[in-house]
Order: sequence, then structure tokens, then C-alpha cells
Amino acid sequence: MVWKQFLQGNEMTFSFKNIFNQFIRNRILQHILFWALSFLILVNILKVSAEIKRIDLIYTFVFHLPVFLIVYLNLKVLFPYFLERGKYFLFVVLALAVIAVGAGFYLILFNHWIDYVFRGYYFIAYYSFWDISLYYLIYIFLTSLLRLARGWFKLQEIENERAETELKALRSQINPHFLFNSLNSIYSLSRKNSPAVPDKIVQLSDLMRHIIYESDADFIPLEKEIEMVRNYIELQNLRTVKLEKINLEIKGDIQNKKIAPLVFLPFVENSFKHGLKSGAENAYVNICVRIRETDIVFEIENTKGDSPALTDSKYKGIGIQNVKKRLELLYPNVHKLEITEDEKKFKVFLQIYLN
Repeated sequence: MVWKQFLQGNEMTFSFKNIFNQFIRNRILQHILFWALSFLILVNILKVSAEIKRIDLIYTFVFHLPVFLIVYLNLKVLFPYFLERGKYFLFVVLALAVIAVGAGFYLILFNHWIDYVFRGYYFIAYYSFWDISLYYLIYIFLTSLLRLARGWFKLQEIENERAETELKALRSQINPHFLFNSLNSIYSLSRKNSPAVPDKIVQLSDLMRHIIYESDADFIPLEKEIEMVRNYIELQNLRTVKLEKINLEIKGDIQNKKIAPLVFLPFVENSFKHGLKSGAENAYVNICVRIRETDIVFEIENTKGDSPALTDSKYKGIGIQNVKKRLELLYPNVHKLEITEDEKKFKVFLQIYLN
């Protein structure tokens, strides 16, 4: 029952978010809602009795004509050509001029022109030049603020889309890199006519399924990510003679924890490349994942070989650079990454703080 209520609450949240996003994108709807709200407020301010009558509706409608003029002069001319281009002094001067023109239009409209259109109502200008100018100043300020707010929301939407696009691009770079190494492992095994090839192909298929179908999400269960690391190690073991030198240790409860997919894998790949495959003596790879209530700590240490190709690249490959960018996007200000080395070993320390 609680889970059902939670799902219903999430559906309502997502529905409200979708409606809000649609509202931000629909400029016509925004303008209609603004003027409807403006009319509703002013008709209650300008009414001549306790009840709203026909004369109040007509007066409020005509009252809005100068308001339309100044608001759209501001939004269509002053805002894009002066305020957005940093010409603030000119914007203020011209905004005051527009307000003055609007106030003058109001006085002429209600003192002279309106009686020719609506005969028998005897409308008059209730407000002085300075009183009505204050009204229009409020409208100029409010609509400018709304325009800025809409621009900010649009910018946030663009930033979110950019981040999502970048994440997808980073995943597409990680996936071929990983598959290339795994296929090389199976290829090496097949050249030896090993009967284990079919099983390893199935294992690689499972890893591909993980990448294609599960890694598309921003976060996945931690146990799946660790399972992927285990499978990767098993595949790499096909090309590793000293199996006893590979150690994976998991400390803590991995249940009910989530993590960004493919975060650990690039570091594991590099540990094999720079450790077991680098020509180092007594090569080893030690991997430790510690799960605590407030954070996840991933540590990996491996020997440092003297192969020139590997020494030149070190931890500057595509995979490591990608994971750094993904950490910045998915864990801004809540992760710590340290990559260190000395003459004999490389070491990675990654700490991710949980919400």
C-alpha cells in the first residue's frame, strides 16, 4: 500500500513537471494566462460597486489597451534591443518614455475618445498622469521579470539537454572501448581452441546486455555494477597467467545502493593494461570496494610496468577522461577522485557520497 502511494506520488510529480515544462515552452499560453490574470485582478480593483457589472468589464478592457501598448513595446523592442545587449541606461530612459506615452494615451483615451465608441457610459480618467504611470511602471517591471525568468528556465532546459547529450556521448565512447578489449580476450582464447570459448561468448553477451539496456540509465543498482566488474575480470583472466595476483574485495552491504553505470570499469581496464600487461615484475591488481551508509569508496592499485607505449599514455586515455567528465556531471561536488603513482605502482581512490 505504501509502495503504491509512493508510485502515485511520483506519477503526480512527473505529470506536474511535464505540464510545467510544456507551459515554459508555450509562449502563447503564457501570454493568455498573464492577461487573464491581469484582467481578473484589475476588474476587482476598478469596479464601481460590490458586484462586477457590464460597465466594469468594459472599463477594464479599455483600461488594458494602453497597458498592451507599453508591455509589448517593452518586450518586443526595449528588452531585446537594449536590455539584452547591455544598454541599461538607454533601456531605463526609453522605458520611462514608453510609460509617459502610455499615460498620455490613457488620458486621451478616457477623456476624449471612449465616449465616441461606448455612448451613454460617461467614462472618465480616474487616475492622474503620475498615478497611472506608477501602474505602468509596475507592468514594465513585472513583465521584464517574467521575461528574464522564462529565459532562465529555457537556459536550464538547454543545459539539462546538453548534459544528457554529453552523458550519452560519453557512454558511446566507453562502450566500444570496453568491447574491443573483451573481444581481444576471447579471440586469444579461440586461437588456442579452448572449449571455454562458447561460455565466454555468453558471458560477453551478458556484459553487452548490461551496457546496452541497463547502462542507459543515470543510476543502476550497485550489485549490477560490481557484477559487471567481476565478469570483466573473468574475461581478462583468459589472458592473464598469474590469476592469484588479481584480487577483488567487497566490504559492506551492496544491497539498496545505486551508482552511475560504467564508473568503475575504466579504472579496472587501465589496471590490467598498466599492471598485468605492462611487463612489470610480480604484477598485481588489487581492487577494493567499501560500502558505507554515507559513501562508496572504490580503490584500485596495480604495478607499474616499463612498456614505453603504456608509460606514455598512463591514465590519460579516453576511458579515464570520460569517467572524470561523467563524475562531474552526475556527482557534482559530492565525489572525490585521486589518481597517484610512484616508480612502482598506480593507485586510484574514488569516493562517492550518497544522498
